[in-house]
Amino acid sequence: MKRSKELTVAELARDQAVRTPRGLAVHPEVWRLTQRSCPLLNTVVTILASSLLLFCFFNSAAQCAEKPEMWSPPPLDSLPVIDGLPDLFQFADGSPVESEEDWNRRRQEIKAMMLYYQYGSIPPRPDRVTATEQTRKPHKSGFGWEERATLVIGSKKKLRMRIAIYTPSKQGPFPVIIREEGTLGRTKQVPMFLKNGYMFIEYARHELDPDMKDVVGPAQRAYPDYDWATLAVWAWAGMRVVDYLESRPDVDLKRIGITGHSRGGKMALLAGALDERFALVVPNGSGAGGAGAYRILGPGAESLGMNDKPHWYHQRIRWFDQQENLLPFDQHFLKALVAPRALLCTESSTATQNWNWTKSDSEL
Repeated sequence: MKRSKELTVAELARDQAVRTPRGLAVHPEVWRLTQRSCPLLNTVVTILASSLLLFCFFNSAAQCAEKPEMWSPPPLDSLPVIDGLPDLFQFADGSPVESEEDWNRRRQEIKAMMLYYQYGSIPPRPDRVTATEQTRKPHKSGFGWEERATLVIGSKKKLRMRIAIYTPSKQGPFPVIIREEGTLGRTKQVPMFLKNGYMFIEYARHELDPDMKDVVGPAQRAYPDYDWATLAVWAWAGMRVVDYLESRPDVDLKRIGITGHSRGGKMALLAGALDERFALVVPNGSGAGGAGAYRILGPGAESLGMNDKPHWYHQRIRWFDQQENLLPFDQHFLKALVAPRALLCTESSTATQNWNWTKSDSEL
């Protein structure tokens, strides 16, 4: 049976097209037939092809219109009062999250929202991260090795950050725990990690951001087009450690965790929320701006306005001091971004007056 010369819309979309003198994309069979026919038929086919293209364009646009658009910051005076915790499963435009596909879009919306208001925008992953100035010696515990190296971040920016790598004497690949540190070599639990077969890494956070008010650190100077604050820089630095680990055969890339205490806990939670390569996220004593909700505070707990380190956050978060019920998010949003990976938040219920940031009734 001979194949009919009639072409379906599906065939027109699927098969390879040719260009007419008017620049339209037309199926080769259609174009061949029109060349054998009269000029009038040629014109009719051209008009039909134009109609088909317009139909496909507007049909696609209509389908896109059904999905929530990418989030953009609304005017401050339009933000509604939310006395309870904001709903994780509701888009900013009010539409519900009803499927896994919806949740993936909602995740991106939450990230954009929290970076804009609280942390600042961060640069993308650099093209490469390499290690230089490497040294290696037996660890004093006798359970493994201590390596020191300097990471060179990006082939153009070439930011430099020192790390300490503690590797078990056992056979790898090893699960990894990463922690930021002001001074390398201070973690007392290194022998415990080595004895139990874990690689442990400290990275020198201050070498990308010195943790000083009104001081522009090396990372901000290298990326002036991004308005990231200190916590965002440190979290980005933790992600760059993982970039480096991807080049090491002794690392189990499916079992990488990140942790930190206080400001380091805030950083660990942010890094774990933004980078899905962290299988385990353990913020300790992270308090307000970490795992603790701004809307749920117990006696003596740190509030948004109490933080004496404003450079940790983008200045826009200060808009909500004493009016936290206007925040379109709260910190449970950040924790939700870690799911379905493992999250363990540890806080204190007996902190002294000088350590209020480690208290968080919303976590207890």
